Amino acid sequence: MAHIETRELAPRRLESVPGSLQAGIVALIVLGLFAFGLALFTQPERAWRSYLFNWLFFTGIAQGAVVLSAVVMITKGLWSRPLRRFALSWGAFLPIGYLLLIPMWVMAPEIFPWVEHPDPPGKAAYLNVPFMVIRQVVLLGALLLLSLILMRTALRPDVGLVRDGTEGKLRGLYDRITRNWRGQETEEIVASRRIGVLGPALAILYAFGWSVVAWDFVMSLENHWFSTMIGPYVFMGAFLTGVAVTAITAVLYSNRTEFSGYIAPGHFHDIGKLTFGFCVFWAYLYFSQFIVIWYGQLPVEQAFFNHRFAEPFKVISQIVFACVFVLPFFGLMGVTPKKRPAILTAFAGVVLFGMWLERYFLIYPSFYHGQETLPLGWQELGPALLFAGLLLACHTLFAQRFPMIQVWQPLGEVELHGVEVEVRQTI
Repeated sequence: MAHIETRELAPRRLESVPGSLQAGIVALIVLGLFAFGLALFTQPERAWRSYLFNWLFFTGIAQGAVVLSAVVMITKGLWSRPLRRFALSWGAFLPIGYLLLIPMWVMAPEIFPWVEHPDPPGKAAYLNVPFMVIRQVVLLGALLLLSLILMRTALRPDVGLVRDGTEGKLRGLYDRITRNWRGQETEEIVASRRIGVLGPALAILYAFGWSVVAWDFVMSLENHWFSTMIGPYVFMGAFLTGVAVTAITAVLYSNRTEFSGYIAPGHFHDIGKLTFGFCVFWAYLYFSQFIVIWYGQLPVEQAFFNHRFAEPFKVISQIVFACVFVLPFFGLMGVTPKKRPAILTAFAGVVLFGMWLERYFLIYPSFYHGQETLPLGWQELGPALLFAGLLLACHTLFAQRFPMIQVWQPLGEVELHGVEVEVRQTI
């Protein structure tokens, strides 16, 4: 896999945000707020259901991208060093994303049918609002804390490199991040060790925490239905969106003057292979949800799929499968498409669109099965615009403040180059 030597990298941040992008972000947030507010006024239940699936999609992008960054660091992926910060940068949305859980807790009766109709009674001990809030505060709060600590740990050695040459407000921010600085070499060794602990812990907590999210926000909507696969299906789908958005980010930044020459076609090839591979894995999980229920002839569990594969949602199921598996499978097969930025961006964008529809596909049929018309319109687009604007705003704020190319190299990766490193026991 492609990689660039340490000496060839330099700490770079986004020097300026184009005015058109700034205006676009503001427009997304304003239009999204207006549409969501109008939906609350006219169809409040539908507005909150739209809010739910958009939260699931956009927060999943941010958390999945941070986990991707952790995974490539703990697996010592040398190829990924110029791309890691692109993935990590989306984590700037996580504090906002988890704060946006609060409206759903408050409006739980508008969203979750089990609040007012606790049936079957045997699940009341789990399906109640106070316990839902407690478990999500504990699990997702811990996941947020671990994500932020990982982000700070990965940033600190690079921030130390640029701190002395920085003035103004950024200097104050950098001084806080590098408080009790122990020297560049020592900081890199300490960061390597901490990431070696934080990365696996984050991956495990992510799998469990987002499985609980799947139980609470998807499976509970039809509380007679249950699936042991829904947790992995939901959190691996979020991970796939993190991979796809990282691929698009890498392509867009490679066109910026500040990052020219740091991202090579080999890097596109590598992130393209990840996109391709996890699209295939998503299809495996997609089919696995169904096959066990089909050959076991389990009629209670079949209702969940009947609601999704029948009208009016049948066409959505077909579009989702085409966008997340069929098109990227054939479009990204082979080396050349993965190395071409335009092709990679197009298919990664198709995957993101397909996953947005897939999150809709998970939520809406539980409420609207049997209808003649498909409930997909401006009521669903409004929260999508709002969340997209907030996500982009957080990313651009991060990119303007922190180095977007990781210069320092973890100890284990240095050793993979055949360099022997002596580590003092006092560290």
